[in-house]
Amino acid sequence: MKKLIKIILLFTCCCLVSCVYVPTVKQGNIIDPSAVHKIQYGMNKQQVRTILGNPILVDKFNKDYWAYVHTKQINGGRITQQHLYLYFRQNKLTKINGKPKPLTTKGPVSL
Repeated sequence: MKKLIKIILLFTCCCLVSCVYVPTVKQGNIIDPSAVHKIQYGMNKQQVRTILGNPILVDKFNKDYWAYVHTKQINGGRITQQHLYLYFRQNKLTKINGKPKPLTTKGPVSL
């Protein structure tokens, strides 16, 4: 009888372990492509911040470099990442790296 109870208990535990819920994990800035398409070279930092929000990273040694990073993991699976790196010179946006790209025909600004 004790052996049967142990087997039933073990089977129940195994079934419950397989039913564990793993939530979707999102971290960082959500990079909205429509917002990125609104930014343009030559905008100042406040204009960019108004459109995209605060960056996840501002380098202490280089205040003219902003990073927007978003990671997402669904049900403990593969982690997907989006990166958007912005570079400023004299408070003007001069370079954009990452995806999505803004819809602008002007290239990087040199000051």
